[in-house]
Amino acid sequence: MIEVLQNWQEVQTATQALQQASLPTHITIEKNWDQWLLAQLLQSSEINQQSKIIDLGCGDCCTLEFLSALGFEELHGIDFTIKPNQSNYKLYQGDLTDTSFPDCSYDVAVSISVIEHGVDLDAFFQEAYRLLKPNGLLFVTADYWQSKIPVDSSIQPFGLSWTIFSKTEIEQAIALAQSHGFLLEQNQEIPACTETTVSWYEKNYTFIALTFRRP
Repeated sequence: MIEVLQNWQEVQTATQALQQASLPTHITIEKNWDQWLLAQLLQSSEINQQSKIIDLGCGDCCTLEFLSALGFEELHGIDFTIKPNQSNYKLYQGDLTDTSFPDCSYDVAVSISVIEHGVDLDAFFQEAYRLLKPNGLLFVTADYWQSKIPVDSSIQPFGLSWTIFSKTEIEQAIALAQSHGFLLEQNQEIPACTETTVSWYEKNYTFIALTFRRP
C-alpha cells in the first residue's frame, strides 16, 4: 500500500483519532499521521498483541511507546544510539541494516522517518526481509515530494545526511524492495501530492508511507 500525506486536515484528523482512542501523540504532530496509519494497519491485519515487532531506527522510542500503548508486548528496537530505559520493550544498539537477530524473528518491522537519513536501501530491504516471518509486514515512512527537492550536504539532522525522496526515487526503492522478495500491499500507484504539509530546515514537503509483505 502507498499513502501520501495530502494536507493539514489529515494531520488534524489523525491527531484527534489518537486522542479519542486515548493513545499517545507524537512529539512531532505531523507524525501522528504515520502512527495512525500504523495503528489502522495493525488492527486490520492478522497481527495480535503477542506478535513480535521490531522498530528499525527506534530513535527516541516514540513509536515503541505508541505500540506499547496499543497493547503490544513483544517490542524490540535498534538504533546507533540507545538511551537507558525502564520500559516494556527491549533496545539494542547497532546497525539496522546488519543486525544479529535470527532469521524470521518478527511478525512486523516498522521504520518511521528513518530511511531518508543515509540508510543503504539495498541493505535495509535485504535485512528487513530476512528478519520477517513469512506473511510478515514492513511499514516504512519517509520524507517525500513528487519532484526532487535538493538538500545541501551541509544540512545534517541528527548528524546524518538527509534526503527528501522524489517520486522517481520512491519507485526505485519499491523496485529494490520487490527485488528482495517483498510484495507491495494493495495499490501500487503513488498518489499525486496536493499540499506541502511538512516544513523543516526551510524545506517544504510531505510524508509517504509504504506497506510491504513478505510472502
